[in-house]
Amino acid sequence: MSAAAYARRHGLSEQSLRWWKWRLGKPRDWDDRRARHSPAASVPPLTFVEMTAAMPSEPLEVVLASGLRVRVPADFDVPTLERLLEVVERRG
Repeated sequence: MSAAAYARRHGLSEQSLRWWKWRLGKPRDWDDRRARHSPAASVPPLTFVEMTAAMPSEPLEVVLASGLRVRVPADFDVPTLERLLEVVERRG
C-alpha cells in the first residue's frame, strides 16, 4: 500500500507519515551525532507516540438490499463485519 493510500485510510498527513518513515530509518545514534554539532544539544531526542482518532460512539446501521438491517458498534472489527456480510449475501 502506498504512503498516500495508507495516510488517507487512517486519517493521517501523508507528509508526516513520510517524515516519520525517514526519521525512523535513521541509525539510533543519529540524534547523538547531530546533537554534537547543534546549539540545541540539550533538547532530548524525538520519540514516536501513536495517536488514534476518537471513534463516534453511535452504532452504525447497514441496510442491505433485502431490507435486512445490521447494527454494529462504532468500534466494530472490519474483517469480522466483512465476513458476516459475505455470509448474509450468499444466503440472500
